[in-house]
Amino acid sequence: MKYLRHLLTGTCLLIVSHCVAAAASGTEAGVYIGLFGGVGSSSSTGLQQRGEVYLNPPHSFPTLPIDAEGPMNSNQGIPVVGAHIGYEWNQWDIAPGWGLRPAIEVEGLYIGEHSPFGVMPVDPEFLGTQYVSVPMTTGVVLSNAVLILKTPYTDKLFPYLGFGAGAAFVSIDGSNSTNPSEPGINHFNSAPDASDRAFALQLKAGIKAEVYRHTYLFLEYRYLSVDPTSYCFGSTDYPGVHLPTTTWDVNLGRLEYNLFTVGLQYKF
Repeated sequence: MKYLRHLLTGTCLLIVSHCVAAAASGTEAGVYIGLFGGVGSSSSTGLQQRGEVYLNPPHSFPTLPIDAEGPMNSNQGIPVVGAHIGYEWNQWDIAPGWGLRPAIEVEGLYIGEHSPFGVMPVDPEFLGTQYVSVPMTTGVVLSNAVLILKTPYTDKLFPYLGFGAGAAFVSIDGSNSTNPSEPGINHFNSAPDASDRAFALQLKAGIKAEVYRHTYLFLEYRYLSVDPTSYCFGSTDYPGVHLPTTTWDVNLGRLEYNLFTVGLQYKF
């Protein structure tokens, strides 16, 4: 009960302080929602493919370990859509005519299909080179902290900066691993789809303009970083054509996106 009294007292004081700040600054706190879309690019990253070939099927041994590793190319023109819901506090006056309004958001992004492609030398070297493509989509859920700047020059335009952290869900559909020495063979053919999740960070900067009462148009740039992910693809299964293999473990390096979005925001 003592803890509850302290919590209620603190909550009341916080509400009162917000009301006083609103009266002093002439701004109002409130909930807002937004929808946005745009395009972006991904930077190059690295990929490693590991597995074993059974040299004496159907017995397990001996096996030939395979390790292919190399860079994946960058991708451009990647579509992105998303939505957020947030709460904006009253303005903090920092100088005559200048102010900051803090906000918090929960945001969801969907990054459309793009296909990093890699040329990966194989160890042992006599097996040549693997050519690997991993068509992927990425969903991201983030919690953002945002600071909105009020300047003395206009009451309609507001620059802002944001930082967010959350989780990314990477889905690969229809992966392909080929070798010129084995035409027509996809080494992931028995199960070419896989997914993983990873920690994600975001930095964003933008500007929003009030185009109608409580309605804002915003333009922004986002840098999104997704930690390395790991996948397990199916074994190579071409009876009578290719020796059987184990499943393939694939490690994908950090994904980095540069995204440019435009959207509409409504503040209640």
